[in-house]
Amino acid sequence: MKTLIKTAGSCIALIGLGLGTATLAATAAGAAELRLSVETPPGHLRNRAAEHWAELIAEKTEGSVTVAIFPAAQLYKSADAVRALASGALDMSIQANPTLSQFEPNLSVLSLPAFYGASGDEVLELLSGPVGDELWGMVGRLNIHIPEAGPFLYAPNNTSYTAGKLVASYDDLAGVKLATPPSPIVVNLLKELGAAPQATPRSEIVLQLSQGQIDGLGAVTDLTIMGGKLWEAGIENVFVDNAGWGIYIPLISQRSLEKLSDAEQAAIEEAWAETVGWANEQSAMERAEARSVNESHGLVYTEASAEQIEAMKAKLLAAQADIVKAGGMDAGFIERAAAALNGM
Repeated sequence: MKTLIKTAGSCIALIGLGLGTATLAATAAGAAELRLSVETPPGHLRNRAAEHWAELIAEKTEGSVTVAIFPAAQLYKSADAVRALASGALDMSIQANPTLSQFEPNLSVLSLPAFYGASGDEVLELLSGPVGDELWGMVGRLNIHIPEAGPFLYAPNNTSYTAGKLVASYDDLAGVKLATPPSPIVVNLLKELGAAPQATPRSEIVLQLSQGQIDGLGAVTDLTIMGGKLWEAGIENVFVDNAGWGIYIPLISQRSLEKLSDAEQAAIEEAWAETVGWANEQSAMERAEARSVNESHGLVYTEASAEQIEAMKAKLLAAQADIVKAGGMDAGFIERAAAALNGM
């Protein structure tokens, strides 16, 4: 089944926020076409996961539900997509946890100091249990449904990727202007590190780099750089410290979902359950590839020492309670998550 991918020009008239009207569209044959928006360009793992999901949905519903994918922020930038899902103006998306954390702050749990150094397997195990159930329930309050199979891993975050400015230690971060995912927790953590973080939409990063408005990116991944070919925008130095994990979360508007039959809803769940395993395998391969690709384009990697990381983690853990409070997170939930992680 062919996945529909439309151009920006074909969807300008459809763009809108807060309309309160689900975009589930019935075709002449009575089938439902769902719109899925992502801001990453075609070929990115998130887009390929969306395509995989869409193909399986069409197959499992025998064409009664199809998915039109709109890449590269043709419909919505990241935060706007979440608002549109909540209002019912958009049907589906796949979003990173820092973006969604603007609306549900507890999604920043994986970026807290307690998670520095956690493995990908530990993160997935944690999210497949009661901690994940509680977290997805919080997102449900936004009228957004997360399929039962949950997210897939993106990559461990590194504190800085810079253009022109070499960061070889945490001390070198002082005053460095870093574009970050739009997460208040990430912004506050980078401030604690001494940097000057600026929450920046992905679509504006290249322009801001070219104009010297930012020195680089903070709390992102090798895959972010490879996927956007950001060496072309001047990124040349990386400070590697595995500061938390990024995940991609499948999202469905509850209003759109309720317009489907029980069988169609089950098919969408099954399709994602098959997609998430595929996406995790693809992500592991891409993580292995990304650094070598970036290095082949001239990026220089500086590894934080274990001593540097442990010292910074201890410093940040002392400030974690204040960061949690300032970010509007649930301190009890954070304690439960950290306890579950420590018990693994």
